[in-house]
Amino acid sequence: MTRRPSMRPRRLFRTQWAVSMAAALAVIGFVGAAQWNSSLAREEFVSSAQLALVGQAEQLQRDQEQMLGELEQAEADLQVLQERDSGSQTALALLNERLLAARVAAGAEDMRGPGMVVEIADSLRDIPAGQPQSNYIVLVSDLRNIVTALWASGAEAISISGSLAEGAPSVRLVSTSSIYGSGAAILVNGVALSPPYRIEAIGPDGLRDRFLAHPASIDRVLPKVDAYGLQFASEPRDEVMVRGFVGSTGLRWGAPVEEPD
Repeated sequence: MTRRPSMRPRRLFRTQWAVSMAAALAVIGFVGAAQWNSSLAREEFVSSAQLALVGQAEQLQRDQEQMLGELEQAEADLQVLQERDSGSQTALALLNERLLAARVAAGAEDMRGPGMVVEIADSLRDIPAGQPQSNYIVLVSDLRNIVTALWASGAEAISISGSLAEGAPSVRLVSTSSIYGSGAAILVNGVALSPPYRIEAIGPDGLRDRFLAHPASIDRVLPKVDAYGLQFASEPRDEVMVRGFVGSTGLRWGAPVEEPD
């Protein structure tokens, strides 16, 4: 009698296989659920981080725009100040130029330039009996004639000094200058000068030639020099130094005319 194989091992195998499959599916499901939950959490985290970064970027952009606006305003203010300062500097420079021109015109500034020198002194001749002594000495009129001829010949600045000794005073002539006689001395701007006299003048080329050809020289100064032997010399100079006027230029009767508005 033949025995049939038992069914129990096959049933047991099927049962074990089903249990294993169920366990595997459970594990797969758990892992999938965990990954799904993790993916959702990551997306939420990334989204919140991106929103925070976007907010910070927008705030930084607003701050930058504000800073740029403040910088542009500061540059505009600086340009206004620079233009205002430039205008002030220009006005100040113009005022200084006008002041310097006024000081030069008033003779208050030292000047240097081409010109000429004139020297004149009393005659060394013996005075003949019966001749007036005034013919043989330098008079106020002689200095006035020399100065007149120089101004008329184009001189821009003139000074007169008395005595050739070192340290002798030099007096600048201006529009209010005066030349008067006081005994044996001559007063120039109130300063007493004694011979020999030295007149220095600044002027253009040909100043000496025009001076010698002027009527005040030809008709009055040079004839007296020739007739009575006054010591006289003149020569052009490449450079002459004329000191500025020292004294008061106040006017007693004159006053500036106000321009109408």
